[in-house]
Amino acid sequence: MIYHSGYIDRIALIKWFRKWYAFGMSTGEGNKSKYRSIDIKYTPWVLKEYKYWTLLLHDDQWYLGRAYVWLVREGGMQRFSELENPEYIEMKMVMQEYEQVLENLYNPDFMNYAWLANMFVEHGGHGHLHLIPRYRNERIFAGTTFIDGRWGKNYSPSEEFKPAENILIQIRDAIKNELSTMDFSSNIVHLR
Repeated sequence: MIYHSGYIDRIALIKWFRKWYAFGMSTGEGNKSKYRSIDIKYTPWVLKEYKYWTLLLHDDQWYLGRAYVWLVREGGMQRFSELENPEYIEMKMVMQEYEQVLENLYNPDFMNYAWLANMFVEHGGHGHLHLIPRYRNERIFAGTTFIDGRWGKNYSPSEEFKPAENILIQIRDAIKNELSTMDFSSNIVHLR
């Protein structure tokens, strides 16, 4: 606790400052290992790049095809309500495009969306939206059975399911291949 009973705990303040400084460095302040505001370690999972967003496969595939759209604009603690109109419009187009891809590949029964920004140490609250397909029944892909054990409930908390990298690569490649046939950009309505 930094402030307690009317005085400042200096040791706690120093610890807090060190964490904050380390947090700032891990979120890109002075860090050149970024690509479109994404930590370089996530670039193998990029599915498609758009003007304002990058679509990435999530490594936790408890929900087959789970992905997220990452805001290209730099910044931390980005709120959904702070999206600029062009960002919001393009995000909607990305969502529709991705939903069609999933429909073609895995036929989900429903979709959930989550704008959480809770992993402050990981990404500093950077703006991104989770795209979470939901399945009433199991799906089999690349010889792996995917079961939505929380059908009819909130998607979280769920067990973590990180398939072997070769399975993730097959999921990524199937989605990328399907995305390459899509172009929803003509559906964008431009607002002033």
